Amino acid sequence: AVVSTQSTGRGMKFRFCGELDAPDWLLREISSLARLTNIRVKLLALQVIDHLLGGKLDFEKIGKLVAPANFDLSDIKGALAALNFIVGNAAKYDVADDILSTELQQLGLPKEHCGSLGRSLRNHRDNLRKALQDQILHLPQLSSVDWRVDFILSSSDLRAVNTPSVQICLNVKGPNGKITPQPFEIDAEKFRVLYYELKDAQSSMESFNV
Repeated sequence: AVVSTQSTGRGMKFRFCGELDAPDWLLREISSLARLTNIRVKLLALQVIDHLLGGKLDFEKIGKLVAPANFDLSDIKGALAALNFIVGNAAKYDVADDILSTELQQLGLPKEHCGSLGRSLRNHRDNLRKALQDQILHLPQLSSVDWRVDFILSSSDLRAVNTPSVQICLNVKGPNGKITPQPFEIDAEKFRVLYYELKDAQSSMESFNV
């Protein structure tokens, strides 16, 4: 982190925040987490990690963990949100556990708590990063293109005759691997415009080595 003369997170940039300032709400929740023992914070973090990996939060266990600090429902939600932000972003930005520990200390979390969170991240880093990667938006991909040209001799809808029509079917592969056909029809003039625009796009992409 880039440290200023302040010690409350103001004017500081943090790796686990994507090289941005820590949000104000996080500073408030960190002070709440400091009311718990480091063991209880670690067990809460493991609940959050399990949730990020696809499991369910055990609210009965969570309630018992925060009982000594007299957390109300709002406190519990805030603590879980803070741990989710810390652990999730640390995995997302691949922040080393020692750096995470240092940055959390700079935000006011006790050293023992920071060490526990850092070790929890270290033990589950690979699985967390894989889970986050699986959640990234996957855009549809063009699998193949089928086309043909029909030559219209006459039509009740068209005054002109001897008009070519281009039938195109884009076979689109979705995130689930399923291929869905997207057929459409355009006339010769629109096809020429589409063709040259695609050629220009291809040239632009090649110039940027895309």
